[in-house]
Amino acid sequence: MDMKEITDQLQLWVKVKRQYALTDAQVQMARELGVNPKRLSESESAVQGATQAPLGRHIEDLYLKRFKKPLPDPVEPLRQLLHDTRARERAEAHERRRRKRQAEIDHPEAARVSMLTLRRMYGGPGSR
Repeated sequence: MDMKEITDQLQLWVKVKRQYALTDAQVQMARELGVNPKRLSESESAVQGATQAPLGRHIEDLYLKRFKKPLPDPVEPLRQLLHDTRARERAEAHERRRRKRQAEIDHPEAARVSMLTLRRMYGGPGSR
């Protein structure tokens, strides 16, 4: 999973958290249980029909049953996870740009050749 997919997935969890009034701990429990946020609305109606319990309480019950503890050890706020992921994305993009610039400095003839190749392919000044 690349960073963009992770960010998109966390965005879905932010939406689900808001929609169902879940806490950060409940969202983290659901993520650790492997719940798919896209299918949560389907399971939410089934859960309420079968148990008459809110979705957050159902997640807590499942988590306790599987992991034998009431809460995850370090509860990380969803906003912090999203912020960290976006910061990591920006850092990786910056590093790619830095490496590209350094390669152009180290090997200017390669950059010149590639620019000439692009001009020939797409036209423009110096294409002949």
